[in-house]
Order: sequence, then structure tokens, then C-alpha cells
Amino acid sequence: MKITIKDIAREAGVSTATVSHVINGTKNISEGKTKLIKGIIDKYNYVPDIRAKNLRNLKTKTAGLVVSSFPDSHVSGIVNGVGKRARELGYQMLFINTIEDQEYEKETIKLLSSHMVDGIIITPSKMDSPYLKKYIEQNLPIIQVLRYDPNLPLIPKVTMDDFQAGYDATVHLLQHGHHHIGLIYAKADVTSTTGRIEGYKAALKDYHFTFNESYLELGNATVEGGLKAIKHLINREKQITSLFVLNDLMTVGAMQGLTALSLKCPEDIALIGFGDFPAANITSPPITNVSMSSETVGQTAFDVLLNKINNPSYSRHIQIPASLMIRRSCGC
Repeated sequence: MKITIKDIAREAGVSTATVSHVINGTKNISEGKTKLIKGIIDKYNYVPDIRAKNLRNLKTKTAGLVVSSFPDSHVSGIVNGVGKRARELGYQMLFINTIEDQEYEKETIKLLSSHMVDGIIITPSKMDSPYLKKYIEQNLPIIQVLRYDPNLPLIPKVTMDDFQAGYDATVHLLQHGHHHIGLIYAKADVTSTTGRIEGYKAALKDYHFTFNESYLELGNATVEGGLKAIKHLINREKQITSLFVLNDLMTVGAMQGLTALSLKCPEDIALIGFGDFPAANITSPPITNVSMSSETVGQTAFDVLLNKINNPSYSRHIQIPASLMIRRSCGC
């Protein structure tokens, strides 16, 4: 049977506070009581529960990073940025990728919490993450990066300006005369996707074009998903003349798909990708991409986590702007 501090106090005939003081050395207790309590501790081989010692008031110099999205170049850059900033500040990072599995994500947060990390950076797998509330109530510092749950306003966030990124890319294609713009997205119902699609819709509206739901296609954030998505999309909506692809792995798949369909880029289908992977400027044609410093996002995320650790009321949303890296795939 697992013995508790209450059991020790009862057998010793003292209060639990007295037992706690003996264990932690936080107050002078008489020699007789100290000897008695230590004897009972040795008798039962009692090991204090670290959670009961409220170690979060101390600093373990360890933090957790939980990434749910597939590891494209953008995500990898963020992970590198977090790790670099953590090392600069003397922190160790525990990194887990849950690959969009919320149940695994829940178990991961539970595990990290029980091991008393100073705080956690998370890319949530869904916009609805109510399970995080109990950790907020326990004062575990948590911040969200890339995506966030809009129902948890007290959790700080570091994201890119997804709406503006979607708007700017769509406007660029519209200015090239493209009125039928397909969009391949990685995952539904996450704020990064919804923000970019809202920007896409707003650009169409500002240029007096109607949004067409059937121009959207799920690509599942993989090369294979991008390949399948473009085949489905182009075969279904033959009037499409340009594409906006929201992930660099899907962009690679989309380019493969265009070749498989005997379509040339940008002559037949213009394309703007997202993330600006390292080979984007040497493909044929070089790919126009929404670009940003992923490492800056990661470094900022770790700085925000430290702010949350040191100031529990901190709850800012930091949006980092993106830019268009213009090359030839868009028709420029």
C-alpha cells in the first residue's frame, strides 16, 4: 500500500505540516520529533510525491515543445528556432511530434506536466482544445504557436499573420489576370488554415469575384496529398488557371501533379506555394512562395514562454508578418 504524508503524520502523532517541515528542512523541529518522523519514513521507504512539493515554484530549466503538424520546412524551422533560443538561455527542450493525433497530444501534455517542466509550447491539433483548461487552472505556463484555440484567450499565442498572407498571395494572382484560383490546404479546422482561406476570400471579394467552395481541396500536408489534390481539383474544375498551395510538401506534390497532367507552370497553371523550402529557387520553374523567418517564430515563441513563466497574467497574441518571395511560377 502506498503511504502518504498523512499516514506518517498520523503514526507520529503530529500534523502534516510538521512532517512536511522535516522532509523539506523548512523549519526547526525538535530533535525527538524529527528522529521519530524520519524513522517512520525509513520504515515505509517513503518517497515524497514531487507534485505535492509544488516544484513549479522552482525552475527546472526544462520546457516542452509539442508539435502536431507534419514536419515541413516551416515547422522544422520553428523547432530549430525554439531549440536555438532555449540553448542560448540555458534551457533543455523536450520535443514531441504528435502528427495531428489529439489523444496522443493529451497524453503528451499530461506526461510533460507530471515531469514538472517550467512550461510548454504547443501547436494544437484542433481549434477546440478544452483539455488544456485544467492545466491553465493549475498555473502551468502554456503558449500556442502557429495555431491556437480561440476559446482560450488567456494562453499567449505566436502566429504568422495568416489572413494577410492569404490575402496577399491571392491578390498577386488576381493581378496577373487569374479569376479562377484553386486552393490546396493541409488541414481543416485549424486557425492557420482558416485564416489563410479567409484572406483568400477577402481578396476575391475586393476584386468582385465570387468565392467558389469547390475550388478548395484537401492535401493532408504531404507530397502525395498535394499530388492527389491537384489531380482531383484540375479534373473537377477545368477552368482553374492558378493555384495557391498552403504547405511546401503539398507544393512539391502539386508540381509533380502538373507534370503528370501534361500542364506547364506558369503557362497553363500559375502557382504560389507556402513556406519557401530551400529548393524552391532552383526548381523549374522557381516557385513563388509566401515566406517568413520560421526560426524567428520559434525564437519568439520561446521568449513568450519565458514571459508567461515569469508573469502568469501575460496573454498577448503576437503576429509575425510574412512576405511574397516572387519567382517565376506565378507568371512574373
